[in-house]
Amino acid sequence: MSDDTPFPEDRPNRRPPRERDGDESDERPRRPPEDGDEYDDYPRPRRRPREDELDPALKMVVPLNTSALAIIAGYIGLVSVLCLPAPFALLFGILALVHLKKNPKLDGKVRAIFAIVMGAVFSTVLAVLLVVAALGQIK
Repeated sequence: MSDDTPFPEDRPNRRPPRERDGDESDERPRRPPEDGDEYDDYPRPRRRPREDELDPALKMVVPLNTSALAIIAGYIGLVSVLCLPAPFALLFGILALVHLKKNPKLDGKVRAIFAIVMGAVFSTVLAVLLVVAALGQIK
């Protein structure tokens, strides 16, 4: 059985590869400068900011280099106001702190502590509500 697939150079409607001279660089402007133009007027490729250049407030909002457990714990901590997910917020907050202790390069300690605090507060509220409901059933 023969394969009749054309080789890449035999395919129709294919643009030929661009020839490069040895003195061309990749950082040249998109069009040649005209009289009066300067190279500063041309768009430059954006570079990623280094880790120490990021705004601390932005790191709180956008979870860059953050533990996934800490992110999950933070969201469950927010929802723990409903009381039912509060024990899970406490659990995930503790797990996130343990994970962050093993991986010191990751961020998310504030989210994990937030989840622990919210989980503890609303787990206490849940326990009080359950005790009150149980005592109301006994009488």
